[in-house]
Amino acid sequence: MSTIRDVAKKAGVAISTVSAVINRSAPTSAEVVARVERAIAEIRYAPQQAAQTLRSGRSRLVGVIVPDITNPHFSTLARVVEKQCLHAGYMTFVYNTDEDTDLEMRILGMMRTQRVAGLILISTRSDDRHGRRLMAEINVPTVLMGSFVAGTPYDFVALDDVEAGAMAAGRLLDLGHRRVAVIGGREGVSSHELRLKGCRAAFRRRGLALADDQVSLAEFSAERAYEETRRRLRSRLRPTAIVSLSNFMTIGVMRALADMRLRSPDDVSFVGVDDFDWADIMRPRPTLIAQPIEDMTRTAIAALLEQIASDSPPARRRLLFAPKLIVRDSCGPFEGEDAAPEVERRLAHEKG
Repeated sequence: MSTIRDVAKKAGVAISTVSAVINRSAPTSAEVVARVERAIAEIRYAPQQAAQTLRSGRSRLVGVIVPDITNPHFSTLARVVEKQCLHAGYMTFVYNTDEDTDLEMRILGMMRTQRVAGLILISTRSDDRHGRRLMAEINVPTVLMGSFVAGTPYDFVALDDVEAGAMAAGRLLDLGHRRVAVIGGREGVSSHELRLKGCRAAFRRRGLALADDQVSLAEFSAERAYEETRRRLRSRLRPTAIVSLSNFMTIGVMRALADMRLRSPDDVSFVGVDDFDWADIMRPRPTLIAQPIEDMTRTAIAALLEQIASDSPPARRRLLFAPKLIVRDSCGPFEGEDAAPEVERRLAHEKG
């Protein structure tokens, strides 16, 4: 097995210089860093991270906990965190909770045993009780993203979810739609609740009200959103427009419309919150509310690394980023009830 002495010999530097490069513990020229890193790669040297942690009392690991790594929103987040951490001399562990609160707590317990230096956490719940559980389990610098957790002191980086919801519903209302169905996430999660609050605010600004029976909860799931969309469109007062409050739920909405042979925007208009990298090749191209996930993630990791380096307590900062409306093809003006008979005929055929 290769040793740090072998790396020093291969790179033509002192052992202390190799240590400084690995641990980022002293200024080292770019030329020397390149030589040491090349030597490490050539002889396949693996630093004994656990031993380094025990000797220094400082870990070089950052934990990233997300609800669903298959979601492109969270995979982008994990990629940016990894890149920023590597640049700063840290490694990352990414864990997936599958929206399971108990699993989230078990993962946090594992993070304690790994002696991580800090955490980026997208939590499964936002209530006070969950906040108390988090504070009992977390003992390292932590930054929350996406959903705030009540009663916690951690820095929080997120989209301005109220404005995102208002922007989505407002787009449809300004096009004349009034029978608007909202496909929401899950109660007890701040991103859902704030986006829904924004939708209600958009109605109020226009002298209208979003009734409770216009809102369906789909648990941030494409499958549930598919089912809720089909149920809504089979109802007596069929919505003429739909707002989806997350990207996976937007996929469910679009699949339901396709399976029911309904066209957008001719039959049903829709707007979703969260953009897709591949939105321009989807049919129809969806009108979406985009969030600057890469900028948000860089801000979160910078805040975390600052806390780690300074060993300072959390500052309780709330850093919100502005949403952006990306207008594409899935929204059109409300044309009255002239098209209703044709839509009903197609829906009847789909039921048969």
